[in-house]
Parts: sequence; structure tokens; C-alpha cells
Amino acid sequence: MLYYSLLLLVSFMVPVFFLFVCPVITREILRDLRLIRILHYIALALLGAVLYFSGATTFFLQAQQALVFTLFIAALVYAAVFAIITNNIADLEADKICNINRPLVKGTVKQSHYLLAGIFCLAYSVVLSLLVHRAMFYGILLISAGYYIYSCRPLRLKRIPFIAKLLIGFNSLVVAVCGFALAGGQVANFPLSWAIFIILPLSLAANFVDLKDTTGDGQTGIKTLPVILGQSRAIHLIAFFTACTYVMAAVIIHILWVYPLCGMMAIIHITLLYRKPYNEKPVFFIYISALFGLNIILLLNKYLM
Repeated sequence: MLYYSLLLLVSFMVPVFFLFVCPVITREILRDLRLIRILHYIALALLGAVLYFSGATTFFLQAQQALVFTLFIAALVYAAVFAIITNNIADLEADKICNINRPLVKGTVKQSHYLLAGIFCLAYSVVLSLLVHRAMFYGILLISAGYYIYSCRPLRLKRIPFIAKLLIGFNSLVVAVCGFALAGGQVANFPLSWAIFIILPLSLAANFVDLKDTTGDGQTGIKTLPVILGQSRAIHLIAFFTACTYVMAAVIIHILWVYPLCGMMAIIHITLLYRKPYNEKPVFFIYISALFGLNIILLLNKYLM
């Protein structure tokens, strides 16, 4: 307990320390954290844990388990900083068109210092995960490698629409499997139906994240779904993937009252996709709410039904 508590304290104190040592770059990193996207991975880590507990005969969350899970979230945040920084460096030209408030576009940080900060955060995430749990260590390595080949050359797979989102889906599955393992499960026992759900419909529905960057991606040669099909037709396809996601979740859960609930959420989600002018924030909000709601439904089904 003391060991994990000290690791958690150090993890919280590192950004505080760097706020004094190099305040400008630290503030820029904190402003650009993209917390709602990090919440996506927290929700999936929770899903993995909930899937383990929903299959267990008894449920007892120990304080040590809670600390380990919190450390996993901390490691994910540090790994996310590396992913954000390398993505910002790779997307600099596109960001000059669509994301003018990014640190490199504003010129508030030097690229070399910015990259060093990202490498430090990745190293800290890897070391932290190595000190906590083997599954967590392998998970952070896989996630970080996945995001690097997604964003950066020579592969830069974000230029290939479906493969790009399937890679994000793979990362999402890794996070969920880590949550499952940290809760006490064996990786091989992760439910196949939920693995397919995360890899296919959920990751394909996530193409909505590219809608706001259509202009910049098009001008810099990144062939996202909206660039290839045009924004209008891309929204139709993303809406179809979104509907498939809610339908599959309802079918897997297979509780009568969940079907109309998923239908209502799908209608709201798809309506927000079509709203003009397009605004990503409410779409992300309903998406994240649905993921956290899924965790609540699974727990209610196990322990209150």
C-alpha cells in the first residue's frame, strides 16, 4: 500500500516540479492534454475491470486494486503527453490551418524542447508501469508504439482511413484488457464479444474525430474518411457505424430495458453528427457518457438485478 501510494504521490508531483523548472512548456502541455480523449481510455480501462468483476462470483474492490488502477490512469496520461507531442510535431502544417492554438503553431515552445518533454513523459510512463504491474508495462508499450506509427513517419498510418481507426481500436482494446488484468483477470479470458465490439464498431464510429480537421488533412495529404468521401457522405457512414455500435452493445448486454436506452442514445449521438455547424465537443460528450453508462449498466446487471 505504502509503495503504491508513494508512486502515486510522485506522479502527481512531477508536473508541479516542472511548473517551477520550465513553466512555459509545462503549462502548454497541460493546456493541450485533451482530457476528453483521455476520458475515452479511462472509460475503456474501467470497462475491462467491470467485465472482470461482472464475471466474478464475488466483488470486493481492495484499496490496493484502486491504487493500482489509479496508477494505470497516471501512466496513460503521461503516455498520452508523448502521443500528443509527437502528433503535434507530425501535424504541424495541418494544424496551421485547423488548430491554430496548438503550442508549435503559436510558437510558444521550441520543437526540440517540446520533443524532449514528450520523451521524458513516455520514459516516466514506462518506468512507472514497470514498477506496478507486468500487464500495465506491456500495455503502455503497445499503446505508445501504436500511436507513434499512427501519427509519425515512416508509416504514419493515420493517412489510411480504416486501418488508422482499427489501430486506434487496437489501442482501445489494449487499455480494456489492461483494466481486466489489473482487476485480477487473465488476458486470455477477456470476453471475445467485447473485444470485437471495441475493435470494429466502436473504432469505426470514432471516425467522427476527423470531421473537424477535414480542410487541414486534405491540404496536407492525410486521407481520412471525410477527405476521401467528403464531409457529408462521411457523416452518413459514421452515423451507420455509430448505430451499429449501439445495436451491438445492446445485443451483448441483452437486457430488455437496455434496447430502448441504446436506441435513444444512438438517436442523440447521430443527431449531433448532423448538426450544423458541426461541433465535436457535444459528440464526444455523448460518446464518453455512453461508455461510462455502459460500465454502470454492467455493474447494475451483475449486482442489483
